[in-house]
Amino acid sequence: MSRTICFLLLVFAMLAACTSPQTPAPQATSPSSSQTTTQSPSDQEPVTLHVGWPGFPDTLNPAYAFLTESYTMFDYIYSTLATESQSGEYVGLLAESWDVSEDGLTWTFKLRPNVRWHNGEPLTADQIVWNLNAFIQNPDGWVTNSGYVTGFVEARKVDENTIEIETEYPISNMTYRVSFLYIVYPPDFEGFTTPEELQNFTNFSPIGTGPFKLASLDKDQRIIILETNRDYFDGQAKIDRVIYQTFDNSDAMIQALKVGDIDLIGEVPDSAFAAVSAFENVKAISLPGRSITELIINSAPPDHEPTPNRNKALEDPQVRLAIATAIDKQDLVDVILQGNGQPGVSIIPPTLGGGFWFNTDLKDVKFDLNEANRILDEAGYIMGSDGVRAKGDIRLEMRLQYPSDQPNYPRTAEMIANWLAQIGIKATPEAVDPDSLVVATNPNADYDLVIWGWGADPDPDFMLSVMTSDQYVEGGWSDSGYSNPEYDRLYLEQQKAIDPEERRKIVWQMQEMVFNDRPYIVLWYGNILQAYRSDHFTGFIESVLGIDSFQSLMNVEPVR
Repeated sequence: MSRTICFLLLVFAMLAACTSPQTPAPQATSPSSSQTTTQSPSDQEPVTLHVGWPGFPDTLNPAYAFLTESYTMFDYIYSTLATESQSGEYVGLLAESWDVSEDGLTWTFKLRPNVRWHNGEPLTADQIVWNLNAFIQNPDGWVTNSGYVTGFVEARKVDENTIEIETEYPISNMTYRVSFLYIVYPPDFEGFTTPEELQNFTNFSPIGTGPFKLASLDKDQRIIILETNRDYFDGQAKIDRVIYQTFDNSDAMIQALKVGDIDLIGEVPDSAFAAVSAFENVKAISLPGRSITELIINSAPPDHEPTPNRNKALEDPQVRLAIATAIDKQDLVDVILQGNGQPGVSIIPPTLGGGFWFNTDLKDVKFDLNEANRILDEAGYIMGSDGVRAKGDIRLEMRLQYPSDQPNYPRTAEMIANWLAQIGIKATPEAVDPDSLVVATNPNADYDLVIWGWGADPDPDFMLSVMTSDQYVEGGWSDSGYSNPEYDRLYLEQQKAIDPEERRKIVWQMQEMVFNDRPYIVLWYGNILQAYRSDHFTGFIESVLGIDSFQSLMNVEPVR
């Protein structure tokens, strides 16, 4: 029995378990009959979109989440005051409208009426205020929300349909900030006495107000089933269920799409994109995105607790410069991305704000192995008979780690290790479980070099926050440990800069500081690569948010 058929049997069993007695449970079928069911569902058969992805959420708790898959689920299950539209503008979600006082210190949000939690209870202004004040008052617990409420003083209820947020200073990007503050069901989050208790709560039975609600989650089989929220305040989706299946092997995921066992892949591996584009009845999409992939260099302060465990040569700016000079980013784009992207230079992707925030003055170092060798020679690192350089008792031997769930990274690590070997640096590639790698980078500072990536927010604030000192705490966003007081000061200044041109100058300056100090060597900006069965479903919205955004899935319907 093939892996795909095993998956279908398991899924149908799970569907039967969460189907009401009045609705006949779907039966296991062959792949061909599965396709027919998707295309022409009867009244008794729920319209189900099957999605394949490479990872699995680390948690469904917005207080302490890091993986992309978690945030995908948050967008489906929870709601925020505002959200980014497909066109890039911010529109109301839980809030119908908002305005700000003349002094810029009080934001007033008019709430949408008749919003209900997935359990049928009404959402109240008091509950939204509880959420916002929890984020403000307990930043050590709500770590992944803390950056979005920097400068907030308190939230207040004005009446049943109105709330206010008071700030210490004018906030330049309020609608962006609240678009990432997921409103959770307070009874599930009350009573935690320590930040650790809150963060250890995985919340794998979440209650939200979003367009989809969790029907079941199997962490062992790594399958998530969502049901359409028929009481959603902004209309109903045209599908009944979404099933997310994690594939350990990208080849199996691609094959499942080809034969029709799944309907959508949210992250097509670059190496497979050309082949997927040629599949019959499959539409493949490549759009410039907001992701960056970087080489993280352990930059934790020497007095960090626990003491950083790294090759001390990485504290030498010349070693960092040599590493940057020895990486052929264009070759990585050509080989790893198959041309679906561009070489990276800044932590801010060039797509943000239509290019407004991207520092075009930054000029990347040119790939030159001879120059990289010269830099290390002048820095006093002597080439040994074994091909590894050393300076005193510091040998240039390093770990080169990457998360095991990313198909592009093994080959990337191999290419980088090969270039570094040619300049006398022995880098040993190692795949690491993503959850373990999160802990190794922050708070343990137990690594040398790590290949990883970010999906950037639409505003530059988040990517800038990743480099701030106060984010290098357990649960914080920083994975490099970079700490620069001047950078931290500028981060706060850009938040206060209401004038876009003034703010851009600060944002550009911050990009330059990170580029020169090199806690990251940005390798590339990847395109959004997705694909779906055009003979099964239609209505996907192509945008920078992805065809698997909640707005897109609300619009999807089966081909009949």
